Amino acid sequence: MSAWELMYLGPEGTHSHEAAECMASGFFRGASVQHTACQSFDDIFGVPRAPRRLACVPIENSIQGSVWQVWDALTREHAGPAPRQILAAVTLPIHQHVIFRPEVDLDQIDQVVSHPQALAQCKEHIRARFPGARQVAVSSTAEAVRQVATGERDRAVAIGGRRAAALYGLSVWPEPFEDRPGNVTRFALVGTPGDLPAEPNWRLTDWTASLCLRGVPHRPGGLALALHTFAAANLNLTRLESRPVGDTLGHYVYYLDASVRTYDDRGASVLSVVQDLLALQGVDILTLGVYPVYSPGE
Repeated sequence: MSAWELMYLGPEGTHSHEAAECMASGFFRGASVQHTACQSFDDIFGVPRAPRRLACVPIENSIQGSVWQVWDALTREHAGPAPRQILAAVTLPIHQHVIFRPEVDLDQIDQVVSHPQALAQCKEHIRARFPGARQVAVSSTAEAVRQVATGERDRAVAIGGRRAAALYGLSVWPEPFEDRPGNVTRFALVGTPGDLPAEPNWRLTDWTASLCLRGVPHRPGGLALALHTFAAANLNLTRLESRPVGDTLGHYVYYLDASVRTYDDRGASVLSVVQDLLALQGVDILTLGVYPVYSPGE
């Protein structure tokens, strides 16, 4: 039997890499898994769909919110046949650390290097510990660690994970550096519906339907009427966000999550009714995934 392929946002040592390894331990028990690092979300979603080819991607962070590149990519998937969807999700704690070469004087730091999300998660601590240091955004936390390790940036520290620091033999500030405790990220396992290897032995926290509404009328009460449809169906919405369509100001798509755990059929019947009612309003609803959400290690 051929191996599974699990793509993630690389390079090796990123938080996405750690999440991919966690997913492999839970969903691919005993199976052969090839981990593939990709340079961008465009690279991940640009790879042709294929059986046994999945992707581990972040979809939401408790501090910075939704990862729009992923949600937009999932929506674009519906323009083609057999779109990939979210098959499952895991919620993982994320700790950002100050990483540096042992010989560097931390009182002389003039650059703090990391991915924009990590910099944003640590902005208050950066201002307090490294006042006046320039914040430099790079493609990933692991790339930031690499640049510090190779000396490409003098008098610099990286913000990233312990795994990346260990890969390059760098020192790590002992305490997490993120501004708020409880920093977590939800990662999604994306692939062809039905192509899920196994059910993990983790705590199940919810069953979620992630949806995209297109064509909501741009008039008073247009969005309210669409949302009332979900309320009338007794669906609890746990997330609602808008994104510009890109053609003109005021035109949006709406992303929302609905909890469907209480439905034996995972909400299939009630979502079908909602879809029919929204169609009468001229609203198109895309299903980006109906999936279990797990918390590993609990």
